[in-house]
Amino acid sequence: MKGRCLIFVVLPLLMGSACDKDGGRSQIANAPASEPATIMKLHIKLREGFRDNSVLIRVNGKEVYRKSGVSTDLTISYADALEVDVKQPVVSLEVTVEGGAQGSREVRVGETSFVEVWIMDGRLEWRTSAEDVPML
Repeated sequence: MKGRCLIFVVLPLLMGSACDKDGGRSQIANAPASEPATIMKLHIKLREGFRDNSVLIRVNGKEVYRKSGVSTDLTISYADALEVDVKQPVVSLEVTVEGGAQGSREVRVGETSFVEVWIMDGRLEWRTSAEDVPML
């Protein structure tokens, strides 16, 4: 009985090999490879209005920045900056200043990958650009 079971198991395998030149491997070998995700850079600058603040930044809900003592250098209107690798063409950017302003924006990274965040009159202001804006 054991011999018969072996024949029934081996027979379909042999028949499959006879039907396909390469034993069925061509479907796997010729399957399109999934394209690797394109990595894009999101550039975030903290500009004017920061005065010894604790700042939290999230991209798509993931914490990418947390720092205390963030202050604007008034001579160049600059507090800090970071670059974040993203795979999605549109991301949610959230900035929270502890005890102060907070907000979120949708950013189309492929179109406007440079984001500047300002604190003006206690509120966040957002400025997006396709190119890095030089500091004056």
